Amino acid sequence: MTTAFRLAGLVACNFVLGGCALQAPAEAEPLPTWLAGCWVSSDGQQIEAWSDDGEALIGFSSVVVENRTVFHELMSIRRGDDGALVFTAYPSNQPGGSFPSEREDDDLVVFFNDAHDYPQRIRYQREGDRLFADISRADGSDRRNFVKQRCP
Repeated sequence: MTTAFRLAGLVACNFVLGGCALQAPAEAEPLPTWLAGCWVSSDGQQIEAWSDDGEALIGFSSVVVENRTVFHELMSIRRGDDGALVFTAYPSNQPGGSFPSEREDDDLVVFFNDAHDYPQRIRYQREGDRLFADISRADGSDRRNFVKQRCP
């Protein structure tokens, strides 16, 4: 009887492993690597830099007024378990928050989290060497627009 159990176990194991082997691993969707690099506002007060480590984009943003940093933020964009992009931000003196992607196109990505106080929607769009970003509430109110170009 022991041999019969071993044989049944081998058959079951082969069936399960064989079934798994037939399924190719899912290809991960690419990250919005067009964000990678350095971006600066025309007045030089806002700077945002993104680095692509292959699994995530890691970002840093700061606002400098009169040689003093008045705001900074650490950020990441990565694929969640469901395959959707997730933007996570840790702004200065505030708790962090995560925003799943609502829309992804070649040069546009929109993140949304209606449970967050503000912002609830974050949008990045690239047009050539210019980056357009905005943050707003879920209904589009309290919108703040940011325009940056590639750092020289």
